[in-house]
Amino acid sequence: MTGAFEAQVQLLQGTICGVNRDDYRRFCGIPYARQPVGPLRWCAPKPVSPGRDLIPAENFGPMAPQVLEDVKDSGSTSEACLNLNIWTPRATTKAPVMVWIHGGGFCQGSNRIRGSLFAQSGVVLVAPNYRLGVLGFAAHPLIKDPGANFGLLDLMQALRWVQENIEQFGGDPSNVTIFGVSAGGAAVNLLMTIPSAEGLFHKAIAQSGYGTWPLLRGHPAQADPLDILHRASQSAEESTAAVFERAGFEDPDLASLMNAAPERLVGGQRGFQLPIVDGHYVTEEPGLVFEQGRMVSVPYLTGANSFDGSVMPSYQLEPGAYSVVLDDFSLQWRTLYGADLDEGETRGIQRVFGDERYLLSAALLADAVAKTGEDAFLYYLDITPPGFPERLGSPHGFDAFLMFESAALYPESVEAKLGQNIREAWICVAQSGRAAVISEDDKDWRPIRDGGAWHHIGGASGISSSKMNERLDWLKHRYRARVAPSVDHAP
Repeated sequence: MTGAFEAQVQLLQGTICGVNRDDYRRFCGIPYARQPVGPLRWCAPKPVSPGRDLIPAENFGPMAPQVLEDVKDSGSTSEACLNLNIWTPRATTKAPVMVWIHGGGFCQGSNRIRGSLFAQSGVVLVAPNYRLGVLGFAAHPLIKDPGANFGLLDLMQALRWVQENIEQFGGDPSNVTIFGVSAGGAAVNLLMTIPSAEGLFHKAIAQSGYGTWPLLRGHPAQADPLDILHRASQSAEESTAAVFERAGFEDPDLASLMNAAPERLVGGQRGFQLPIVDGHYVTEEPGLVFEQGRMVSVPYLTGANSFDGSVMPSYQLEPGAYSVVLDDFSLQWRTLYGADLDEGETRGIQRVFGDERYLLSAALLADAVAKTGEDAFLYYLDITPPGFPERLGSPHGFDAFLMFESAALYPESVEAKLGQNIREAWICVAQSGRAAVISEDDKDWRPIRDGGAWHHIGGASGISSSKMNERLDWLKHRYRARVAPSVDHAP
């Protein structure tokens, strides 16, 4: 008989009281750090203190403060958001551990997922919340902590907590895989560039992670890479000040910022939040760190969706301005993306945006990992969701929907089966460092250092490997012109 009853795990911080199911256990809302409230706002996270209390872990904890699309969820956010969820198989020891980092442009999202799907396949799944928006990524003269990327520091603290405690939940602390989509994938790439994160994870999966996209700069310099419109890099201090001003703090003092309601501060957010090259933890854009071989090199799986550009409206990049810059660089893009432009100018521009932000990142970062001798695998998801325009391909975030939601919403469907296949492939990476074949058309998925290429999952958009490589060659020229603007990189 399926039922819920108390499950207890004893830790130094107290007794964690979760829920038992027939084939898995669930522990939700576990604090993994002291909460960043009061004087701890804009400070690096601090470890939780030992205790003897019973810690209820039956329900999800608060989400990080954010602008929510559905106002009825507003009561579920709190600045005291540093909690994680764990789903673990019943009666397991030394199981692979997978740590899911949620997406949402570093300004939205949470750890509220269907983690039981992974636990039922023998994995201990951990999902942390982390600080978002200006509360998680801020550089300002009034903020004394130089870390700036507080959300990334939260994730590192969550991974330290996993190292110290996950064995009590049946997980293997020596076999931890970090994975995430969009901002979660970008966080995976960023964590791989932070030397002090070495040893906190042993494999990495970045789904539509943007490692070759420009970041905010703590102290911009003339030699810095240009932004995506080939302008001077954006100052993190100016970006943070702009958020404060939109929140009603034109000339703030520290006391007013520290005492401000978190909802007011995040209300000044416009578009996605970019991480910051702070010089302390994030020393450069991930693409450049990877290229120099300075990353934490572990088995790595990465890829993108064929229509990741569906997210472009949320980025607040005006399509016309973007296309002008593309034209100024080279009109070749109009030939390479001609079939999409025939469907409409905006659709073509969005396809380029998705490829430049996500596909290029996967190609360059996987190649860099392969050069270190580690296994690196590439995938390309190209399945059009039901009800979407024909030949559109996979919109941004469709892979996360397939993994976590399709089985519950559309049981016995093609999408549910594909989601299961993706989960199994990712779990295979966590177990062995090797990827399992997803597409029935592909009988072998080799790492790229062994001659492996893109593993195509579907072919809805009609974009062949040869066409994709032609586009990538052109995008690589664009990338070189952005990161080294004094050199002629025109194709």
